[in-house]
Amino acid sequence: MKVVECRGTHREIGEAMGEALRSEIAFHIERFVRPYWERLHPQIGQFIRTNRKYIPRIMEQLDGMAKGANLPPDEIYALNLPVGVASLTFEEECSNVIMTGGTNGPLWGKNNDGGCPPGEDRRPVCALKIYPDDGVPAICFTFCGWLSGGDMINAEGVAVGHSSVGSRFAQSPYNVSALHWLYQGMLEAKSAIDYARHITSLPLYGKGFSQVTVDKDGRMFSGEICCPLTQIRWPEPGDAGMDCVNHYQLPALKDVTMRTEAGLKNSIGRNDYLQNELQQADGSLEHMQHILTYHGEYSICRHGGKDLSHTEYSMIGIPAEGRVLYQYGYPCKETYKEIAL
Repeated sequence: MKVVECRGTHREIGEAMGEALRSEIAFHIERFVRPYWERLHPQIGQFIRTNRKYIPRIMEQLDGMAKGANLPPDEIYALNLPVGVASLTFEEECSNVIMTGGTNGPLWGKNNDGGCPPGEDRRPVCALKIYPDDGVPAICFTFCGWLSGGDMINAEGVAVGHSSVGSRFAQSPYNVSALHWLYQGMLEAKSAIDYARHITSLPLYGKGFSQVTVDKDGRMFSGEICCPLTQIRWPEPGDAGMDCVNHYQLPALKDVTMRTEAGLKNSIGRNDYLQNELQQADGSLEHMQHILTYHGEYSICRHGGKDLSHTEYSMIGIPAEGRVLYQYGYPCKETYKEIAL
């Protein structure tokens, strides 16, 4: 997993991403965009019109990325369509958990899971250290060439992690792109409450996600982003943490998921395990690593087969310290490295 540092204006940040990840972005587009071009290309015009209105700075990053990667802008836009590449062929299953009360302060942990075992054509991933001239510095974990605010931690001590769910609600390309809106929010938010206000302020267009958010002061919530609707699930009094997996947990949204029967059963099983662990959580890094390496009937570290997905990479964010422990591969087999702002 490459770590790329990007500084300056939003166009300069995009150019730095494109230059550093040129070969990875080219592979991503060759493998996951061009085969679907006839389906993706008609969406590009409205994507540009909508998002230049709502998120012009993020569009500047995409334009800079195209220049840095030596690629036509339309190919970068196609890669970033909110119901494009990520909705075509992938069943991504991820687990997120946040804990409070430990000696390191609040923690966010995530295993990012996908359908491909090691050695196959996985989408290339990276960690971006982003220092905008007019925003909050942040670390972003995403696929190369794909801007997403799903999994980030910023210098103000806000951390977020997301899981794919889907949405049965009608979608509108006239609404702002969901993951790009989340990304912009993390370059602005100074607290979890700031971020909650941001993600609920507009109807969104995208696949549909659940997300956990925690800040350095222990404020936390789960955003259930059932596009175009976003609802906030708040913790119960006395909760030591929260989780999100691949279904919505608010009762009003329980029938809006797009999971298969097997996928929903697995997601509910993982949620039950995480809820049990949070009942006995001590908030420590050791406990978080224990959770992320768990193998059982419904594993958090997933190896295909009965687990349905493979864990591709893992992260533990420490908001109060502005750093993330991360590794590429199964967390039960690999050693975490560190990246800090």
